[in-house]
Amino acid sequence: MYQFLYTCCRLSFGAGAALLLVLTVAAAQDSRELPALSVVGQTGADLEERELQETLERVPGGTNLINLEDFRGSQMSVARVLNSEPGIIVQEFFGGNDQPRVNIRGSGIQDNPVSRGIQLLYDGLPLNQADGSFIIGLLDPEQARFISVYRGANAMRYGATTLGGAIDFGLRTARNTPESSLRLEAGSFGLRRTGLVLSQLQDDWDIYLQTAVTSADGWRDHSEAQRSSLALNIGWRSDVLENRTYLNWAENAFDIPFLLSKSRALSHPRSVLGDQNTNFDLFMNIRNREPHRDTQQLRLANKTIWHGYSTTHSLGIYGEKIDDEFKNPVVQANTEATNIGLDWGSEYRHDHGTWRTSELMVFASANRGSMPRDHFSVAPTDGRLLERFASVDQDAANLVLGGQLLTDLAPSWRGLVALQYARNTRDISDRLNPGVLDSDFRYQAFNPKAGLIFIPDDFRRYYANISRSSEAPTFWQLAVSAPNPNAPLNSYLEIADLKMQTATTLEIGTQQRGARFGWEASWYYSEVKNELIAEVRDFAIDGTTVNYNHPTIHQGVEFGFNARTPSGLWRADDHLSFRAIYNWSDFRFDGGRYDGKRVAGIPEHLLFGEAGYWFHPALFISLNVRHQPSDTFVDHSNAGLKQDAYTLWGAKLTWSPRPWLDLFVDAQNITGETYQTAYVIRGFSPDDPNVPTFIPGPDFHLSAGMTARW
Repeated sequence: MYQFLYTCCRLSFGAGAALLLVLTVAAAQDSRELPALSVVGQTGADLEERELQETLERVPGGTNLINLEDFRGSQMSVARVLNSEPGIIVQEFFGGNDQPRVNIRGSGIQDNPVSRGIQLLYDGLPLNQADGSFIIGLLDPEQARFISVYRGANAMRYGATTLGGAIDFGLRTARNTPESSLRLEAGSFGLRRTGLVLSQLQDDWDIYLQTAVTSADGWRDHSEAQRSSLALNIGWRSDVLENRTYLNWAENAFDIPFLLSKSRALSHPRSVLGDQNTNFDLFMNIRNREPHRDTQQLRLANKTIWHGYSTTHSLGIYGEKIDDEFKNPVVQANTEATNIGLDWGSEYRHDHGTWRTSELMVFASANRGSMPRDHFSVAPTDGRLLERFASVDQDAANLVLGGQLLTDLAPSWRGLVALQYARNTRDISDRLNPGVLDSDFRYQAFNPKAGLIFIPDDFRRYYANISRSSEAPTFWQLAVSAPNPNAPLNSYLEIADLKMQTATTLEIGTQQRGARFGWEASWYYSEVKNELIAEVRDFAIDGTTVNYNHPTIHQGVEFGFNARTPSGLWRADDHLSFRAIYNWSDFRFDGGRYDGKRVAGIPEHLLFGEAGYWFHPALFISLNVRHQPSDTFVDHSNAGLKQDAYTLWGAKLTWSPRPWLDLFVDAQNITGETYQTAYVIRGFSPDDPNVPTFIPGPDFHLSAGMTARW
């Protein structure tokens, strides 16, 4: 661990110092004066938000920008922050800091839990491990000030070759969050959270430290969870140079209550297998087997940006070490991952005169990592680990090169052309039986994109694009454990010969923003080839991944709406606000054994709405609803079990009685609806309806918190 940290420090600070030296020399050679930047009445956060918004408006496709300061209520989990955004569908697993299923346009929906299909980033630097997988429970949204979402192939700049795109967490710094603070939160099911922020801005330097501890007893039995995290970043800037170093540490541990049958999920949703005397309870006793996940992460990164007269250059380097212990009821996988990566980008802007400008961007990213993994069988009687049945070295490397040109075609029209090259390698070496499981996989793809933007005025934007994306499989798909619950000592590891998943997507959409009214809508149509499809069998822990041998069609609509009334309805400064989200997801198989059937895992329709009343700028109360109007098949054959339709009501209250103090109360499922929040995705539903398949959603619960700033 210490050697890893020392090596990362040397690489990180060395790269930053080298770039600072090179760019300082370059800056000295550029004698032209940079244009003055007006900051009158604008904070660092205001400028950062404006820059992010302008960046997203140059994308001819669907994007999201979330300002966490505007987010009302608890921000303790990724699910809380992302589940009311157009184009993003979140299915919680156990309701805490675990592993919610986050989906964009059908990305990675086959995995249980989802661990691929989206590129996660901190300030533009990847968080995914070298094989493309991620552990979403390590993320603490309270460390972020802004979240930028590039849906689908719109994430090309950030090296995202995934179907879902990229989610970039713009971290808090002393420049966008200059105040120190203490945050306390408590709630149902034993929820407790304490967070402390120390922020200091001094001339050209700034330092930001955030630490938090969260624990919960959980909604169901055997669902205790706790997470501890620390985030430190130190920045320095001059007129032309910015450099920032990041240190992140996190430990996330939670028990896994596992699945229930449909009837048990409805009648005894808080129970676990082992509480009754059915065959499945006796065989898959969760209290005896004790499934859980315990992950530690240490990450160090450095990023340098140079602003020239008409150019911007950036160089980032990062390294991380992750220890992951993941135990399901019959198999435990222990992984020690070490990843290191580099990201570079340059932008050049040229004014042709009058209305015409061109912006050229070139970028490159490279990373590699080692992920040795040991697989153990689990004793059914007491959960102890039996013999190690597989041990493999897993090495991954990736290279992404690309460029794009955005240019004005007419006073209100902009065109974009881009090309991305991706090369991925996945190498597996058998340590127990050298040569038996050894496998080498090589993938490469060229991903072009063309887009058009029409901006008739400052309030409206229309766009269209056609693009290609690619996604290489992760080691979780390539090296799959084949457990034998009846004879655990006969478990083994098998290698799946998988191809790269590719997609061609057509997208059109529009945005309109105003002082009291705004909306956005995107329609996309993707033809996916060699889609990575997981087919889980009876016990819900014995799935395999295959490339579907016919195309799959992913099409949908992502719609968002917001509005507010004029002030002064009943008081001098009160007003009403409204928000609505609608996601339509129509994913189908086009040929093959599931021809014409829906791809299981995503509801066809999902709606969210919120109506709020501002008594004055410091006091806000709202009522919200999340509605899944139709039952959803859990199997690709569309002939068996279904997740029930549901309607969940919630309410929020936020109050700032003093400029330095914020209070909130956040209530969810206030009607106590019985529903299934998620489920395991199968090829065909089992004949026995008692097979565990569903995850029950939590009953009525609330949380309350305060933030004191100084």
